[in-house]
Amino acid sequence: MKLKRLISAAAAVMITGAALPAASAAVTSEHSTVIAGDITYYKYSDHIEAANGSAADGTVDIPSKISGLYVTDVGEKAFTGSQVVVVNIPETVTSVGELAFDGCPSLSYIQFNNAECKIADSSRTICNALGPDGKTGTYSGVIAGYDGSTAELYAEKYGYRFNSLGEAPVKVTTTTAAAVTTTTTTVKAATTTTAKAATTTQKPVTTTAKKATTTTTTSKTTTTTTSTTTTTTTTTTTKLAEQGKPVFRMSSTQVYLEDSHGTDQEIILSVDGANGLYSDTLIYVYFDNRLKALEPERGAAIEGLTTGQAMGDTGDFLVLTTAGSENAGKDGEMWKLCFTLPDDCKVGDQFDIEVGLSKYGDIKPLFTNFEYDDKGTAMTEYIFTKGLAKGSITILEDPPYKLGDVNNDKRIDSVDASQTLAEYAAKGSGRGSTFKDARQTKAADVNRDSKIDAVDASTILAFYAYHSTGTPVYDLEEFIQHMK
Repeated sequence: MKLKRLISAAAAVMITGAALPAASAAVTSEHSTVIAGDITYYKYSDHIEAANGSAADGTVDIPSKISGLYVTDVGEKAFTGSQVVVVNIPETVTSVGELAFDGCPSLSYIQFNNAECKIADSSRTICNALGPDGKTGTYSGVIAGYDGSTAELYAEKYGYRFNSLGEAPVKVTTTTAAAVTTTTTTVKAATTTTAKAATTTQKPVTTTAKKATTTTTTSKTTTTTTSTTTTTTTTTTTKLAEQGKPVFRMSSTQVYLEDSHGTDQEIILSVDGANGLYSDTLIYVYFDNRLKALEPERGAAIEGLTTGQAMGDTGDFLVLTTAGSENAGKDGEMWKLCFTLPDDCKVGDQFDIEVGLSKYGDIKPLFTNFEYDDKGTAMTEYIFTKGLAKGSITILEDPPYKLGDVNNDKRIDSVDASQTLAEYAAKGSGRGSTFKDARQTKAADVNRDSKIDAVDASTILAFYAYHSTGTPVYDLEEFIQHMK
């Protein structure tokens, strides 16, 4: 099923960015296939090879690890003819095959993070197009690598531009047992953002939220939030989580009706009780299907991890993932979720957003450590039974206009007096109300005699004159009392 493939990707593309040694170069003819995004990988018993990325475009961060195995090779003709622009090749890759990036017209930057990576000796291994002779390749972009690296030697030989990353880091020897699997998996990758990619161009998130007057409560500590235009106060008291027994927190937002229609509202998903204890997570966030989910942004708690996100095929849930080479996850804001409200919001509407379990059951939610040990298992079990969270966006009745501020511009002046007088004249001549909002009527009736007339207009004008003479002592209601 499409959805299962999509979520399998979120589970499979658990990428680590640590400096790790290359896996064994021994290649057997038996392999399974993993499709991550627009790239097909061959999965052998001890390593992964990037085999076909001809459909890839834009920025490509080749992962260092997929499904527990290191990506060690970029195969022959792997990206030939693709529309890739920027390519980041991790340290785990030890070999780039002939014609791997042949005929890539948009390629402008390719970075090698392994100083000893073998690059097939041909001008067409990396090229934009064929030269005038129809045989050799031409490349107008940049090759980036360490000083004295094979990437620098390759660039010098074929006259390509080279950008130095400085001296190569000292290698760290690490022994890691390779997972042996023979399962053939076909997945479609979620959008990924690699936290540790050096000098890699990434497409920025271009979500623009309309600023609305809102009252927001985040369930993390005791919080009191009071709107400046209403007397509504929301207080939430939450017990701090025990370290090792994490819980999710999700904020809730209240939006006035006039500020709701088609606006973007932010909901924060946080975690408490797991500081420095987790790396790999897979979280399902379900939301009211009347909402439109925009691209999530990672928060400070997961800045040190690789992240990914995908939309469920039913359009009413998100799959959010993190992974890392160490337990770099922190307490605090994990994800900033943004939702667009519908245009037909009504007072009292409530749009729920919550963390839940997989409704398909095949790909289980995850919240564990890098070691995947008993402590990690215990965290997963606890947070997805006792630590689930629910937030909401609630539509409130519009607040009244301030007495005397007929046009609601936060000032009481001659304009308000003029509008009040115009309303009095229109009603007196039988032409109907000039006000477009019932709240204007309440704001204009400053003496509260249930009618709009010249007395109200003159009172507003008198208060404006009083207010303009210097530092005012009275507000409008006190001013009216002193006029009597």
